[in-house]
Amino acid sequence: MPNDALNYYFIAKELDERLSGRRIEKIYMPSSGEIILKCHSSGASCFLLASAVSSSPRVHLTTIQKENPLSAPSFLMHLRKHIGGGIIMNVAAEPFERVVKIRILSKNEFVACEYLLVVEITGTYSNIILVDADGNISEAAKHVTPDVSPKRLVLPGIKYTPIPPQDKLVPSDKRLIELISHFDGDRPDKYILSIMSGMAPVTITECVTRALGSVRKICSPSDAEAVFRALNDIYKTEKPCLIRKDGKYIDFYTSPFLSVDGEVVYKDTLSECMDLYYAGKSSYGETGEKLKRLHSIVNTAEKRTKKKIEEFVLKKNECMDYESDRIKGELITANIYKIKKGESVVSLLNYYTNEETEITLDKNKTPSQNIAAYYKKYSKKKATLEAIDKQIKEAMDLLEKCENMQLAFELCQTKSDVEDIETELLKLKLLQNKENKNRKKTDFSSYLSVTVSSYKIDIGKNNVQNDRLYKSASDKDLWFHVKDAHGSHVILHCDMLPPDDIIASAASLAAYYSKNKMADKVAVDYTYAKYVKPISGAGLGRVTYTNQKTLFVSPKSVLDFS
Repeated sequence: MPNDALNYYFIAKELDERLSGRRIEKIYMPSSGEIILKCHSSGASCFLLASAVSSSPRVHLTTIQKENPLSAPSFLMHLRKHIGGGIIMNVAAEPFERVVKIRILSKNEFVACEYLLVVEITGTYSNIILVDADGNISEAAKHVTPDVSPKRLVLPGIKYTPIPPQDKLVPSDKRLIELISHFDGDRPDKYILSIMSGMAPVTITECVTRALGSVRKICSPSDAEAVFRALNDIYKTEKPCLIRKDGKYIDFYTSPFLSVDGEVVYKDTLSECMDLYYAGKSSYGETGEKLKRLHSIVNTAEKRTKKKIEEFVLKKNECMDYESDRIKGELITANIYKIKKGESVVSLLNYYTNEETEITLDKNKTPSQNIAAYYKKYSKKKATLEAIDKQIKEAMDLLEKCENMQLAFELCQTKSDVEDIETELLKLKLLQNKENKNRKKTDFSSYLSVTVSSYKIDIGKNNVQNDRLYKSASDKDLWFHVKDAHGSHVILHCDMLPPDDIIASAASLAAYYSKNKMADKVAVDYTYAKYVKPISGAGLGRVTYTNQKTLFVSPKSVLDFS
């Protein structure tokens, strides 16, 4: 995503138009490094999200409802005290920097005073800083001490210093024309990135593509001038959009990029694009960080289980000759009178095959001890084979469950969804239960839902939801699941049998939210919910069903019905 200075140039303009003159009615802090300002004017409210979370720093208007911690953090209390009830005067972006400044007129003990809320969107070093009228830092989401960065401190009471500018040119600097015209390489976009600040690599590539038709060598001064114009003209074009692939939003842009493939979905505002994009990525604050950690646990378990299965199979192959050890023990027993202590190899007639069989002996053992050794090896290998089949089955089952959870991670959107995944990991014993008994429980997570011609269709986003979904369905509801593959449970709510096209729509959703979503046609089973029963001891979401019918449909996501 081009989360660069160009992006925040347009975001700042948009926020200035929407927020100027609005009162800050409430301030929330859903997670560390993330605040939401509820701004009110003329009976209408909107919510401004500012995030300094390193995995997803940003600022934009949002419609996503977020939960708050039980105890208010000190930074939140400070903001409520100093800018709560204040009026937003204006919003502006620092030229060619990923910094948005929100000027607020507030009251301090009945005396009007100005504050500047500075949102620095700079990756790991992102921050939200409240600056007072004297230019001093009043408080910050992240304190930067001398041991962290001696060059730029961020601490209450000291003078606020802007982010040091990069030693590079800005897009409006005409010296770029000469530098670009003298570049003799094949990738002018990479060269421009090295000498110019303010744009992400994908944005610079887009500007070169718009100017030259493709990313190619600069052939003349006119080529350099065309690129320079494109670098500046992109600031004049605003058509907010998202790029959608396979039913998912994979990126957002200030205007459609010729250099990027995918379906273009236009929206009225850039904030709406960003809100939809980040909602799909599940990168909201600590929830996103926790989701990454859980995903890492599943991936690690998957790798370890695959390695275990390989070791089990190798060990099983080593034990497959256990009958050979028994036969050797029998042959030595039958011919014990011929064998002397100290022999290391003997050749004996195998009465099973009527052929001579060469048998290795331990020369330090008596013939009787060698017999005992071969029978011991036989018993050990046989017992290992009996145990290892069970171990392989258990490992294969765990591997399947880990692989099946990947869909849950793709569909995860809320804190409750993350908790559902956490619940399943606890049941799989991939996670230790360190739950704080005093922690506030999150309400049940919501399913993916869509309404098709007044019929509501719910889709489970994980196995906890799948389990809950079919158990709570009424007998007349229709239950859908992809045939012979992992996928979400889908419930079509109805009082009587719906039309065929509605049934086909529900089946297409079940096809999409499954392992087979990339296929042209997918087999989907459906039956009444009353015919769906849990498999005892098989785990969450594992069911058996009867009286089903099968449809072959093309996969469709909920976005195809919106």
